[in-house]
Amino acid sequence: MIRVRSIDKSYHLPGQKIPVLKRISLDIKEGEFVAIMGPSGTGKSTLLNLLGCLDVADSGELTLDQQVISSMDDAALAEIRKHKLGFVFQSTSFVDYLDLPDNVAIPGFYSGVSRHQGRERAIGLLNRVGLGHRLTHRPGQLSGGECQRVAIARALFNSPRLLLADEPTGNLDSHTSTEIVNMLRGLNSEGLTIVLITHDEAVASAADKIFHMDDGVLKGPA
Repeated sequence: MIRVRSIDKSYHLPGQKIPVLKRISLDIKEGEFVAIMGPSGTGKSTLLNLLGCLDVADSGELTLDQQVISSMDDAALAEIRKHKLGFVFQSTSFVDYLDLPDNVAIPGFYSGVSRHQGRERAIGLLNRVGLGHRLTHRPGQLSGGECQRVAIARALFNSPRLLLADEPTGNLDSHTSTEIVNMLRGLNSEGLTIVLITHDEAVASAADKIFHMDDGVLKGPA
């Protein structure tokens, strides 16, 4: 599903070039659960942003679902994000004044789904992640673990082929982290391809393959 070849990425500051990713190559098959580990500042999130069509590499080739996305323009990348990708981040970024179904249905707004249809699908997803009893609540009324469940429901709204999760358990206690990881494992067992960024070995151990980032270089898999 994912083929990365010799990707380089640097950030540019006035008078300074900072290499972040160095000659990254990576293959992920459809249905795999892959974890990428490493301390902060090693390039993990930058790599995830490239896989998620949120950024573009300086050089190299990135293919997703047999489409060369490294040569696409912004509009084409937006279509890929809309129809093939789901995102779960450490920061959930909800709209505080909307209830949970409307928050989960936000991706549908950008896909032309009516509010009624969006809410129906969102309610089904909230039931799926165990929050059917919280439909009238707003994000500020939830625990951290519940917020991540809502974020997963939102990521699933457009039935993505690939789920990208960046430190989804970073703000959670160990028990709640285990619940979220088990939920991701369940989704993977249904055929969803997952790439997980984490610094936690216990969380990474749920994956089929574990890669390590070290100073912009990808090593593995383990």
